[in-house]
Amino acid sequence: MKKDEILAKARAEKSDEMENHIYDRSMIWMILGMFVCLCIFSYTRLERDMPTEDYTATLCIAIAVGNIYRFIKLKRRHYLMLGIVFAAVGILMAVIYFLKFFGA
Repeated sequence: MKKDEILAKARAEKSDEMENHIYDRSMIWMILGMFVCLCIFSYTRLERDMPTEDYTATLCIAIAVGNIYRFIKLKRRHYLMLGIVFAAVGILMAVIYFLKFFGA
């Protein structure tokens, strides 16, 4: 390979790394935005004695899916553990919500 080809290849790979970094950061901001909305909507529901577990279940399951996907792609166990914990909390909150919703 010539020097120009090597430099061009390095530049192309660097932009991919930058895109991945931006994508990861955007996911963090998306989850933060979802969390803020969850807090606001949960507060308004709590004021009227309405269940809030559906919001918590939605956020936890979304985070679980993201972490499980990262585990599948990167094979790092901490992503699996986070995925399992968030999935368990999300499923628990969904069950509690449906029990309250259907009056059980």
